[in-house]
Amino acid sequence: MKIKLTKKRLYTDMILGALWILLGASYFIFDEGMSWLGYGFMLVGAFNLFQFFYNLQNQYLIIKNGRIQKNMLFSFTNRIEIDEIEELKRIRGNYILKSKNANLKINPDLIKKESLEI
Repeated sequence: MKIKLTKKRLYTDMILGALWILLGASYFIFDEGMSWLGYGFMLVGAFNLFQFFYNLQNQYLIIKNGRIQKNMLFSFTNRIEIDEIEELKRIRGNYILKSKNANLKINPDLIKKESLEI
């Protein structure tokens, strides 16, 4: 079962990526010399667009084979076995699933409500 991200979260990454790339390109169009700042803005924009495509493909959570997996770019501890969950906490609106080996933090504000319906 895939738990999807909200469209707001997805399209925010896409719009920010496009704006950063346009800002970086404007340094090359309107500035006479070579500007390293333009390359930096374009790099940040490319990262945001990569984040958008990654999230569009993988979504937020996958519940499969007794495991909850959180799909976040550059996340190292992103899965927990359902049978091993010992504690469930709600702190500042987030849910934290704890086991002996791992912790998994889930932000319910990022979850598309329609993906929770069975």
